[in-house]
Amino acid sequence: MQAIQTNSNRTPRRSSSPLAATIQPAKEAAARLKRRVGRFEIYDFLEAIYRVYIDWKHRKIAKRSARALADEMNIVRRKGMSPIRILIEVTLSDTDLKQKSRWVRALEYVYSEDVSSSQFRKFVRLHGGVAGCARLAVNVSRKRKRPGGDWGD
Repeated sequence: MQAIQTNSNRTPRRSSSPLAATIQPAKEAAARLKRRVGRFEIYDFLEAIYRVYIDWKHRKIAKRSARALADEMNIVRRKGMSPIRILIEVTLSDTDLKQKSRWVRALEYVYSEDVSSSQFRKFVRLHGGVAGCARLAVNVSRKRKRPGGDWGD
C-alpha cells in the first residue's frame, strides 16, 4: 500500500518510500486527533504509534527506520533520541515539547512491561493513564540524574 501525496499542481503522486506506508496508520490517527476534542482521544493516536513501534522492533528495524524517517522528513536527531519520539515528531510535530516527552516516556514504559498492542489501552488506564505510565518509567530507566534529588510526589 503506497501513500498518495500531492504536489503544488494538486495532482496526486505516489510516494516511493516504504516508510510512508508503515507510518500511515499513525498519521491517520494524528489527523483524527486534530479534528476531535476529547479527554481520551489521545489513546487512539498513542496506540497507533505503539503499534508501528512494536512492528519495527519485531522486525528489528526500529533504529534504522527511525533514522531514515528522520532524514526523510528533515527532523533534527539528537543523541539517544528514541524511535518513538521520531514517530511522534513526524506525525504530530506542532505539540508541546513537554507533552511529547511525557508520551514518549509512557510508551517506553509500556514497551518495557512487554504489553501487546491489543492490551495497550487497558494497561495504560490501569496504571494511571499516560501521565501515570510516564511517572512509572522513572523506576524502569532513568533518563538523567537530578542535582538536588527528586521532588516528592
